[in-house]
Amino acid sequence: MSGLFGGGTRGQTQAEKDAEVARVRADERASAQEKTEMQGAQSRRRLRRSGGMRMLFSPARREGPGDISKATKLGGGS
Repeated sequence: MSGLFGGGTRGQTQAEKDAEVARVRADERASAQEKTEMQGAQSRRRLRRSGGMRMLFSPARREGPGDISKATKLGGGS
């Protein structure tokens, strides 16, 4: 009857302690994964944002159609 009056409380069992530790690790792992995903999304946004400027000033763009010799006459192959 000591249980009715709050006299005999027992501590956590080893299984409960292990479960608590596993739960804490899972929470830490989930937060780390979320942080990694957010960083990946930010880097993709950054690449998309700066990609246009990189393409605009790229060497391939400078070489472009302006370097092709222009024909002086329209038509014939001469």
